[in-house]
Amino acid sequence: MINKHFLEEPNLVDLSKEIYKAVVQDKLEINTRFNLLSDDIYDAETINFILADGLGYENLNSTDSYLNQNVTKSINTTFPSSTNVALSSIAFMRNPIEHGLIGYYMFDKSQYGLINALNWNENNKNLLLNDFFQKQNSIWQVFKENKIHAKNFQPRNLVETPLSNFLYNVSNIIPYDDEQNLIDLMSESTILENKFNFIYYPLIDVTAHVFGVNSEEWQLEISKFEKLVKEISSISNKKTKTIISADHGLVNIDEERRHLLNYSDDLQIYGDQRSVYINGPKESVLETFSEIPGELLEQHELTYLLGEPTNEFLQSIFPDFCFLVENKNIVYPKHLSAQLKGYHGGLSKSELEIPIIELSNY
Repeated sequence: MINKHFLEEPNLVDLSKEIYKAVVQDKLEINTRFNLLSDDIYDAETINFILADGLGYENLNSTDSYLNQNVTKSINTTFPSSTNVALSSIAFMRNPIEHGLIGYYMFDKSQYGLINALNWNENNKNLLLNDFFQKQNSIWQVFKENKIHAKNFQPRNLVETPLSNFLYNVSNIIPYDDEQNLIDLMSESTILENKFNFIYYPLIDVTAHVFGVNSEEWQLEISKFEKLVKEISSISNKKTKTIISADHGLVNIDEERRHLLNYSDDLQIYGDQRSVYINGPKESVLETFSEIPGELLEQHELTYLLGEPTNEFLQSIFPDFCFLVENKNIVYPKHLSAQLKGYHGGLSKSELEIPIIELSNY
């Protein structure tokens, strides 16, 4: 059953706003809806925000990781529960329908057609030059304008990609190669003087996709991440607050619950494989999804999860329908065929619920 109160509940955007409010303090007013973090964040001289890709609340809770002892709350991630959607929401402190990146795949009805909104190609990355996107200010612009010393640590292979350039165009990006390189970089004297550090860590997600949640390989990545967090939390002698959360969790999908979609050219099927966006005639949609376990949402129902499209541009990328695939199932549209073990993008608690983990050295 769709949660009609989803947008009213605390989510990743709310967490980001609270963190940034503590960073900028009296230099800028940032409106927040909840009190998700401990008050001692305002005593911190340095704030680290680690986004651990794929470290869902239920996934983490299934382990004996010491990080569970430092979980203070669980909240929702964005809808859909996809990496590019979540990262954009963090960078712009806005919900997906407000910043315009609403899925792993999007479809622009007015000009660009099908778009891989994670790995933008040469043909459609120009969509990011649209005035709608260009007029948005990221938190990195705010830091720069207010002369706040902040750094953005990203895996080297993600630096200078179209999505990275859009989200972090005025940030001080520091590329890193592996965990040890990240620790070495954060130990440098100039970094230790920062007020804020953002660290994107993707390896838990990558391992869950390939080997599955709770696999031996995944458990090893959790252990590596634990050690990394201990190091980062103890590097500085300054009062340091480290907050860890995630963009989503993952679910393992058995072979017999994977559904290949056959559909005619009057349909565009895209989005995420567990929250599937669709454009086209309703009768064709119903026929295509007739044997797939799940629930079809009309546009007005989708607004409970995404919000209302408020201008012509947002209407051009807003889907006609959304099919929510039942938990433990997944679909394969024509443009996707990779056979992975773990997936996300849907509405299950395993995918949507993310932890807030707080550590400090004071």
